[in-house]
This record gives sequence, C-alpha cells and structure tokens, in this order.
Amino acid sequence: MTDSKIPYTRMDVCNRSLETVKHSRNLGMEVLSAEEEGVRVRLPWREDLVGNPDTGVLHGGAVFAMMDQAGGMANSCRLYPNFEITPTIDFRVDHLHAPTPGKAVVCHASCYRLTDHVTFVRLTTWEEGKEDGEPVATGLATYTRMKIDKNGRVVS
Repeated sequence: MTDSKIPYTRMDVCNRSLETVKHSRNLGMEVLSAEEEGVRVRLPWREDLVGNPDTGVLHGGAVFAMMDQAGGMANSCRLYPNFEITPTIDFRVDHLHAPTPGKAVVCHASCYRLTDHVTFVRLTTWEEGKEDGEPVATGLATYTRMKIDKNGRVVS
C-alpha cells in the first residue's frame, strides 16, 4: 500500500493528535514535520508558560509535556498508516540547560524500536534556530501499544 492511496497523511494524524489533547492545544504546540523517521514539534515561548518570572525561562513542565506529546506522535508516524493508542509507560528527561527567555523550543522525536507491546522513542529538544547546537533537553521514553480494531475498540 502506498501513501498516495491513504486518505490521510502522517501530518494529518499528528495534527489530529494535537487537536484532541487539550493540554497540547493550551500549550500552543505546532507540528513542523511528520515523517516515518520522526516528528518535529514546536513549543512557542509565551509569558504564561514561564516557570520563573524573574528569569523568563520556559517552565520545564511545559517542555516535558511537549516532549511527551511529540513521543506519542513519533509512534504514530512509525506505525502509519495503522493507528494505535500509545500511552506513556516511562519517560526520562534530562534538562541540560535553560532556553533563552523569549525563544521557542523545537523537539525531534523518533521511534527507534517497536515490539509487539512496547515502543521506544528518543527525543531531543533545542532552542529554536539552534538545532545544530547544544540541546536544551534529551529524553528516552517507552509507550505501550494498544491496537484499535475497525470499530474503534481497543484489542489485546
């Protein structure tokens, strides 16, 4: 089956994921690219997402939430054109340094391994415009695979 015969793209799947997850909408996340190799997601800098008003730096929790959502979308890109629900099992993030106040961040997430029941994802987040520089955060995550039948029900 080729992508041209499928009525939706990886980008469509990822954008639908953002639309249906309320905290992703509230954070203002944007999908920049969605390919089999991975997804790139942008989190804008906004004053209401600042963790410490004295520094103006994005809150680490907002960065974490963006990375977790990007990881789920990386699973969707890898599993495409099939669809599965992939709740987070485990997630480790290393916050390496604070992004510059006023700057958005961009995350690249890639599902590097699939088993019958688990996906494995690597994530790297940079300050926007500095994707060739030192990452702001890196992460490793695992997600459980919940397959969906043609009627939209979870199957084992």
